[in-house]
Amino acid sequence: MISKINFNNASDIRFQGNTNLLEKFKENLKNQNTSTVNLNGSEALSNYNKSIVKTNNNEFRPVENLDDLIIKDIPKPIKLHENAIETLSGDRILNSDGNLETIITKGDNTTKEYYIDTENKSITKVIERDNTTNMPIRKDIFGIQYNTLTSALTQEFVPGTNKIAKETLFNEGKVSSIKLFNQNDNKIIENRFGNNETVNWIDITNNKTGITESYTLNSKNGIEYLNLYDKNFNTLKNIDYEDGKIKKITNYNYKPIKNIYGITPENINIKPADLVKIPDIITLDGEKKFRSNNSLESITVKDGDNKTIYLMSLDGKNIETINEFNKGNLIKSTYFNDDSSCNIKEFKNGKQYQTTYYNSFNKLDSVIQFSENDDKKLEKYIDYSSDGSFIRRYSEENNPEFGRITLEFDENKNLIKINNENRETIEEDLKN
Repeated sequence: MISKINFNNASDIRFQGNTNLLEKFKENLKNQNTSTVNLNGSEALSNYNKSIVKTNNNEFRPVENLDDLIIKDIPKPIKLHENAIETLSGDRILNSDGNLETIITKGDNTTKEYYIDTENKSITKVIERDNTTNMPIRKDIFGIQYNTLTSALTQEFVPGTNKIAKETLFNEGKVSSIKLFNQNDNKIIENRFGNNETVNWIDITNNKTGITESYTLNSKNGIEYLNLYDKNFNTLKNIDYEDGKIKKITNYNYKPIKNIYGITPENINIKPADLVKIPDIITLDGEKKFRSNNSLESITVKDGDNKTIYLMSLDGKNIETINEFNKGNLIKSTYFNDDSSCNIKEFKNGKQYQTTYYNSFNKLDSVIQFSENDDKKLEKYIDYSSDGSFIRRYSEENNPEFGRITLEFDENKNLIKINNENRETIEEDLKN
């Protein structure tokens, strides 16, 4: 089964194919005003907006020419008309309720699988596979826009494997960003585009060190400025350019500052969901349902008031989703992604209230909480360190006392950074 995907903007989609409130929120954080200094105690409260400037650049050498880092082989998004389900030819696979779930079109060399949202009768994704290896070649995930279906996310794979080679995000049919995963030198190159579909930003991430170089380009593809981040996305260095030459270097030194807000990792009242492991199918004893092609669709296991439904992949061999119920009410859904990461959605009174993300190494990645009145409106957010061992960032969209606020912590739970739209006024009131 495929989780429902509805969005009007390609930035609203998560790379794994689920609705991306998390990435949208991370983008909001980038747009907040941030201080460029980190000092101790009361000194930080009055001087947080002053830069620490150093001129020693021997430890890091920026890329001088970015031409070779501009990705030129950009895939075209797939566009399908609203009535594509009726007009597509191929084998039609029905689920156990008799509803159309998938259309399979087999060619000489490849086969395309069109996945259907049975509730809304729309195509959610298309997977193209190699007929010889059955491995994916390309995956397209769709968004509904202006009565057409247009790829919002396209993944291209390393031939003969299920490893992603390239990911492209589209916004209303126009390229928004593209990532190239270089398997040989453990680097990820990302190009991000402006409204005119030209490259405005280039990011280079070293998977071994976790260091990211983020270049902002001018209209002539020259470097305007550079940000250097560590594996936990803390800014290490800013470099400003003028006429192609380095004008100023700002180095960041994160030290504990006085936490007068009273919010600490210990009193953040968000509990992440426990990691869910995929069970061995052979150990599951329950009611089995089959698709029209005789592949296993689901296994339902009952235990008193509790019921767990295991939803299977199209070939019936792998568990893709686990839905847990109590007294007929959905309380948890776990989605397993191709890269072994997973996200766990928790529900109260029929509404989603929290989602926990684990990365491909089964380490905590992030937790988001939603409004009690609107389960699509994000309220709180925790971001963990790269190894999932500590809370590195905590945000609230509307704190009753401080408004929109983001606090960052180090591995010793010390506050090291504050982002707040009304910081000066709030801190002066707190000090008084």
